Formats: sequence, structure tokens, C-alpha cells
Amino acid sequence: MSTHLPANQTTRVKLAFVGCGAITRQEHLPAGLRSPLVHVSALVDSQLESARALARMYGLDTFVASDVSEVLDQAQGFVLATPNDTHHPIAKQILDRGKPLLIEKPITTTYRDALELCELADRRGTFISVGYRYRFFPSARLLKELLDDGYFGRVLSFHCEMGSRGGWAPVSGYNLDRSRSGGGVLVINGTHFLDLAFYWFGEPVSFRYQDDNYGNVEANCKGAWSYNGAGGPFEGSFFFSKTIALSNRFVIETENGRVVWSPANAESITLVDKHRPDITAQLSATRRSNEAVDSFRYQLEEFCRNIDRPGTITSDGRSGAKSIQLIEAMYGQATRLSEDWLPYRT
Repeated sequence: MSTHLPANQTTRVKLAFVGCGAITRQEHLPAGLRSPLVHVSALVDSQLESARALARMYGLDTFVASDVSEVLDQAQGFVLATPNDTHHPIAKQILDRGKPLLIEKPITTTYRDALELCELADRRGTFISVGYRYRFFPSARLLKELLDDGYFGRVLSFHCEMGSRGGWAPVSGYNLDRSRSGGGVLVINGTHFLDLAFYWFGEPVSFRYQDDNYGNVEANCKGAWSYNGAGGPFEGSFFFSKTIALSNRFVIETENGRVVWSPANAESITLVDKHRPDITAQLSATRRSNEAVDSFRYQLEEFCRNIDRPGTITSDGRSGAKSIQLIEAMYGQATRLSEDWLPYRT
């Protein structure tokens, strides 16, 4: 990878990384260090030793702080990756100073708070990017283009599922406390696929939703979203789980065949021809580089470019707010999920 800056950018963008837990340690900070657009100006964590340890881990001689208020004037932009319930108060400080913000999904735990942040960003003349990194996969962007072009004909239905036995375990344990996380598997994992459904199919007109919430976070949820597509109405079903290993993919039934997208394949999608089911094609967008897909870096670099020269944000604050609005509505109308797990087969 080239270490030179793009022709239209002469200096690296000073970013402060707020929250030094697993996602910053394993993904956001390494992506920033790989990028020729990023200068790591500060590491912030309420546990100061966590910020110091992260700086030592990567050999960084950078400013460390325990509160974002200490670095508001030291950075051009902020990457916020703290427990969900802290997004709103920390983001308010950053946006009120007129600084752009890349915030890990979900944007907040409530739609009201998300809308407040979007309106604050508008008033202060800045912007929000939300960390839905799958939108930066070449395969996800290709599928969007082909769906919009009607390449597959009319969409008839789709099913998506994401599940694992256990999974991501934040150091703080916030994901086990509904008051801190805002919800369970739907918020923590399923929101990635919900965001892709927004990206590809637009906003659903209605939904059905079930989960196994017994007063705290749900481990499993199922349901469906209904759409009024250009070619007619269709429905998309979903199943998200923290106890069952699932296929982790979208299967889209269309007029011309079956389309399969999976985060396991960042570069191509699979098409099974309706008239020749013995034929399977891999559809890939032409790429100019042989580099591995680096979605966390792509997201950071889009963020940096918009600080330097405002343009388009792939997943902006309003988009993130819509996801939370739908999640809130589904939780508000949840019914009990039948827990017939033993006969279930993936």
C-alpha cells in the first residue's frame, strides 16, 4: 500500500480515538495506522491505563486522556467506540464543538437521542458517520447497483440470518445489560444486516417481530419486513442469534434467479440462474488493486476526506437514526419467540 497522500490532500487528518476497548484495539486503530490519511492525535478512555496500554501496544507517542473534553481542540475529527449508552453524552460534546464524528453502530440507544445528535450536527455545520462497515464491501456496493438497475428483475423475497454460539465479548460487559446496550442480538449483531436491508431495499412499510427477551437482552429474534418495491410488494425474513451458528448471509429470490450475499465474501456475490439452476455465477466488480478488502480503513478514509472536502457519507447520522427508529418500533411490538431450538437445523 502506498504511503503517499492523495493528490488533493496535503496533510494527514488528526483523529482522536475515544474508547480503547476491543473494537478500537483490534480494528479502528490498526485501520488508522494503515491509512496514509490518518494521524492519531489522541487516545481517550475513562480508564486512563487502557489508553496508555493501547499506546504502548502500538508504540505510539500520542496524547492520552481520560475524558474527551481534554482533547476537543487537539483533533479535527473523532472516532467514538465506547459502550452504547455513552454514545449520546460523549457525541454531544464533540458535535457541539463543531467537530465531525465517526460513531460505532448503533448511533445511540434511542431514536430520540439519535435525532438530537443529527440536529445538533446540522446546527454546528458538521457531520456524523455511523460504523456500518459492510456498506464498504465491494460486493455490497455491487449488489446495490445491480438491484437499482433491475439486473435481477423483480425482487420476490429475501431471507437473512446472522448467528453464532457466543461471539464478541466487550471488556465492559455492557452488551449483557439492556440499559447500557439498548437491546440484545438485534442491536449488537442484527443491526448490521438491518442496515444492509435499508441500503438495498429501502424502508419497510411494516414488520413482524419476536424475541426471547425475559426482561433483559434477547439472545434470539425472528421476524419479517414488508416492502413496496417498484415491481410490487415483497417480504424479507430474518433470524439473528447469539446461541445458534447460522449461515450469516442474505438469500434474495428474484425474477431471474437466486442471489446470495455473505460478509464472508467481501468481493463478489453469487447468482443461481432461475432457468438453469445447474449454473452458478460469481459476480464481481472490477477492482484496480489486488489489496485485500479493508472496510474499516475505507470507512475511516471516507470520513477523513469529508473533513478535508465535504461530500457524501455512505452511512450518515440520519441513516443510523432510521435503524434505531425501526429497532425501537420492533421492540415495542415484540411477541414471545417459541424456543424450539432442538429441532432447528442450519
